[in-house]
Amino acid sequence: MPVLDFMQTMPAFVYLIPAIPFFGIGSVSAIFATVIFSMPPAIRFTTLGIRQVPGELIEAADAYGATRSQKLFKVQLPLSLPTVMAGINQTIMLALSMVVIAAMIGADGLGSEVWRAIQRLRPGDGFEAGIAVVILAMLLDRLTQSLRKKRKS
Repeated sequence: MPVLDFMQTMPAFVYLIPAIPFFGIGSVSAIFATVIFSMPPAIRFTTLGIRQVPGELIEAADAYGATRSQKLFKVQLPLSLPTVMAGINQTIMLALSMVVIAAMIGADGLGSEVWRAIQRLRPGDGFEAGIAVVILAMLLDRLTQSLRKKRKS
């Protein structure tokens, strides 16, 4: 948990400091920084979901002779899926928040359009690309919510 606390409190730019010397300027460094920046919610929500599974169900699985992996894959993960999906949703949103920062070190995509507009003092183009990022975030948010609801029922 202290490592996750450390990862979540660091500013996104800080992850670029070790990434650039190791991987150079470009997409690989951007992907590295994005993964490190956005992973803590997925880990935290998954552990939270598994811990919230009622002890009686774990005991019942033990009584039926389930192995540790059977308990995990057939009892704990299916019951914790709504919480895990919330973590995945948060991870996606944090990854999308990194697109402009990733563009600053040469990663392509919508973030590069925003960065290019900032460099050329074209607020309209930057706003347009920023709206595209927001729409993408909203679509992915609704998609993960629908998957969560579908699994719940």
